[in-house]
Amino acid sequence: MTWNPFFSVVIPTYNRSGLLIHTIDAILKQSFNDYEIIIVDDGSTDNTVEVIQPILKNEKRILLLNQENKERGAARNHGLLKAKGTYVVFFDSDDLMHDNHLNVLHQNILEQNFPFFIATKFDFINEKEKHFPSDICKLSQGYYNYNLFLNGNPLACNICVKKANPDLFLFEEDRRFSIKEDWMFMLQNFQQNKLFIIDQITISMLDHSDRSMRSDNKEIIKRTLSACEWILLKINLNTKELNKLKAHVYYFCGIHSYLDNNIEAVFNFVIKAIKFGGFKMKYISLLLKSIVGRKILSKLNEK
Repeated sequence: MTWNPFFSVVIPTYNRSGLLIHTIDAILKQSFNDYEIIIVDDGSTDNTVEVIQPILKNEKRILLLNQENKERGAARNHGLLKAKGTYVVFFDSDDLMHDNHLNVLHQNILEQNFPFFIATKFDFINEKEKHFPSDICKLSQGYYNYNLFLNGNPLACNICVKKANPDLFLFEEDRRFSIKEDWMFMLQNFQQNKLFIIDQITISMLDHSDRSMRSDNKEIIKRTLSACEWILLKINLNTKELNKLKAHVYYFCGIHSYLDNNIEAVFNFVIKAIKFGGFKMKYISLLLKSIVGRKILSKLNEK
């Protein structure tokens, strides 16, 4: 007899065996039980398979898929295509579900008459187990379109997707856009559909040193600019929307140039951000910080 769960939780993972085990454990504690877990091992070279084998033997709702390393976009698409659930919950291998996450999603899916896209809010938890809010926590409950994502992706990839959607765009699999494929997925899909955001925090994202957005700053900048070019080719935006997008991209690149101590790049990116976004305090503040210098600021903070 074929089992078709309500949810398929798709988790791409790469060399995160120590974190993945906690992510799986949190999912298995869900108060809503009609789900499967699909783990897509994206060519891990650590002991991921060995760590989760004991769980696989005891839990029939978990499916492990192995593939050569193709990055997260390809891993998520792989999991989506194998999913049996009515809804696919994309989740990361270093995040934690609160025990009511799937139940909250299910209740709101019924109340909203089975929307194509739905998500709860999340907070961050640091290594000292202290919680602090994410940007999405500021938003009101309701429906949003692609305009929300012109200033970046406040959702990460903690999103629930109705599988039976003929207009669903899959994740970009090109490695050039790795770490930005989530943002591109949101912008492309929400031109035709809307996202319902639930005003409940049911996920905690681990703020650890190996997060993808804490990798090589030069690479982050390069991929952000490449993603912007892709967006401009794929998505029709009016002049106001284009300016908003470009201002965000250049400010974001300016921040990562600052983190990389590249003062000249900060200046160039901030000037571009001002060109498209106007004079804003955050742009001027970043420019002043770069002029003063991080080392000087650190010394001043120590006094």
